[in-house]
Amino acid sequence: MATSAVMMTTAAEPPKIVLNQGKRRFESEDHVAFIEYKMRNNGKVMDLIHTYVPSSKRGLGLASHLCVAAFEHASSNSISVLPSCSYVSDTFLPRNPSWKPLVYSEDLKSSI
Repeated sequence: MATSAVMMTTAAEPPKIVLNQGKRRFESEDHVAFIEYKMRNNGKVMDLIHTYVPSSKRGLGLASHLCVAAFEHASSNSISVLPSCSYVSDTFLPRNPSWKPLVYSEDLKSSI
């Protein structure tokens, strides 16, 4: 008599996001999806300028994971975030308002 193992399904592990300081971006472990940044104001402000996820990986929440990695890095290093990328400002932040306290003040934005 053959025995069968019952596989329990669990929530998928979030993708691993790594900081690539040389390219100034947070990227997926396979390097195909990323969020680019520029440091401004003597390293006190991280300007998130572009998010890219290839079509083969869209719809999986990868862009959001990239943003979370960038915001967690900013938070742990006392850095403000300037959301120049439209995905960050128009999609991620409205869906994740808990990160808004890290956003660089609009009043100071024009001086950068």
